[in-house]
Formats: sequence, structure tokens, C-alpha cells
Amino acid sequence: MGFPQLKSKTSMAMKRILFIHNNQYGSLTDSLKWCEQLHDRYKITYICFDDGKERINTPGVHVIYVPRIGNKKMRGVLLLLFSAIYATFFPGFIFVIYFEKFELLRKLIPFRKLHLDIRTLCVSDDNSVRERVDGEIIHAAKIFNSVSAISSGVIKKMNLNKKVFLLPLGADQISSTAKDFLAIRLLYVGTLQNRRIMDTINGVELFIKKYPNTTLTYDIVGSDPSGVELQKIKDYVASNHLDKYIKIHGLVPHNHLQPFFDECNIGVSYVPITDYYQYQPPTKTYEYAFSGLATIATSTISNEEIINQENGILIKDTPQDFCNGIEKIMKMKFDSDTIRETVKEYSWTNIVDKYLIPIIEH
Repeated sequence: MGFPQLKSKTSMAMKRILFIHNNQYGSLTDSLKWCEQLHDRYKITYICFDDGKERINTPGVHVIYVPRIGNKKMRGVLLLLFSAIYATFFPGFIFVIYFEKFELLRKLIPFRKLHLDIRTLCVSDDNSVRERVDGEIIHAAKIFNSVSAISSGVIKKMNLNKKVFLLPLGADQISSTAKDFLAIRLLYVGTLQNRRIMDTINGVELFIKKYPNTTLTYDIVGSDPSGVELQKIKDYVASNHLDKYIKIHGLVPHNHLQPFFDECNIGVSYVPITDYYQYQPPTKTYEYAFSGLATIATSTISNEEIINQENGILIKDTPQDFCNGIEKIMKMKFDSDTIRETVKEYSWTNIVDKYLIPIIEH
């Protein structure tokens, strides 16, 4: 920990940005990519908790780690107070990525201009929890000096009587290989929590029964916080003798995902079609397309903004429609380079230049 030093003539040449978030630097892909794109144009400080994970070093980014000590409330107070004191003396733009209860920062330092960014509204399947958390987010958005959000749908849902900047999700190209689409090699990468991935497994079952000689494969990469859903899926695949077709890999670090994106040709972006998922852009839809994979995606409003006949198909959130989706996509013709072209505007370079820098400079 430490507080800002007096500005030297050298440091004054670069505008300063302070990012504040609760998760350790690198855990949130969005802010990591922002810093990687901005570090040669701005002097960046990043305050976050030390979660005990491997630390990521980005040139030009000074990360201040606040220790996670005591109970949850004590940890929150420690991060809040340290951020407030640091921000009080910080000579630059202050960018807060929303997390629960951090609207209190605005009340602690009402004399400082603070920008609030909202990466997601609540996606709990408990309606009362969603109403409470979304209410807190909207309240915070009202009292911060300026606000940005991840999608136009989120902005519309908050219904604020103020300008809200759009700051969309971006993605990287994980694989640069040209895919062939002669056989179906499905890939799901992401959380297993509340995503009903079992629907896709049941959909594959239906497809196999209809086409018993299929050479289809399905790689599932990811887990859920408790591990309960992961184990449930593993048990189901084993007990129903689906091992020949479906491989369950659990958690795989992001920097080890390339072989999956190289070898597979169809991405699975399966998000339940509910009110609370409609406006949440799915990271993997972009990553599949950037890597040249066609995508079977559920028809959420966010997926509808990305998927077209050149890069995939849209389906309902049922096992039967997933099966139908496999049938449809195997009859279509795709080209990896064409698929990549459909999402080029969502590169992190473009997101930072077109959306983030105007927020910082406004």
C-alpha cells in the first residue's frame, strides 16, 4: 500500500487514471484489457483486493493490493476506507467498477468526481435478490458524477434520468486457425452456474439417438463455485455412457484454452432466455467468433445483436431446439475468416479507442 507521491514534471506529461475494483487485478478480463490498451497513453493505478492468485504484471500499471483480512464486513470497510483516502489525493480520473455496497465511496468523498462503471445487473434466479441488488446499482448510478454500462439493454433497464456512456464487452482472438466444418466438434467454455448446460447434453443425446453413427464430439470447459453442478454433469455423462461423445474438463486457465479453440469448430453460447440474462453480453459468443468458430446461441437480445447467418444460428433454450440447432448448423457453410470479420468491431483495441477513451476525456 502507499499514497500518491507529489507529481514530478515527468509524471505530469501523462494523464492519470485510478481504477478501483474488489477482485484482484486480472480477474476481470474487461479491466485487464483496458489497462493493457491504455498503459502507454495514461499513468494507471489499480486498487483491488489481494485474492492470493498469481499476480499479473502489466507495464505502466501500478497495482495496489489491499489484504483480505477479517470477516467480509471488515474487508469491505478496509477496501472502502483505503480507496477513499487514496482517491482524495489522487490527481486524475477516478474509475470505479461497481461492486456491492461501494456506492458508499461517493458519500465518503462527495467533493471528488467519480465515474461508475456497471459490468452487469444481477443475474440471480431469486427475484427478491435481483430486485434488491439492481436497486442498489441504480441508486449508486444516480449519485455518481458519470456512469457507463456494458450494453444498451442494461442502460435501458436502469432507466436513469442522466446520460450513461456505453462501454461494450470486447474479446480476443484465442485461435487463428482456419476451421473445417466437415464434422461437428462442439465447445462450451464458461460458468456452469445457472446456465442449464444439462439442456445441451440432453440435446446431444437426442441428436445421437437420431444419428447413431455421428462423429460428433462435445468439450465442456468450466465449473460452478460449489462444484455441485460440475459433478452432476460428470455423473450423468458417465451413467448414460456418453463419454465417447462428451468430455468434461472442469476449470481450465484462460491461457490454456487455445487447444480447445484450435480443435473445435462450433461454439455453444447457451444462456437461459430469462429477463435477467437478456441484456448481458456473453463473453464466449465473441471469443468463439473471433477464433473462427460458428456458434449455436440461445436467442437472448444480446446474442441476437451478434449472431447472423455468417457466424452461427439462434435457438430456443430447450434440449430439443439444441438438437435441432446441431442439425441445422451441420447443413450450413461457414468460413473462419468471414466469421471473424463479423465481430471485428468488438476487438479490445476498438472498444478502448471508440468507447473508453471518450469517457476518460469527457
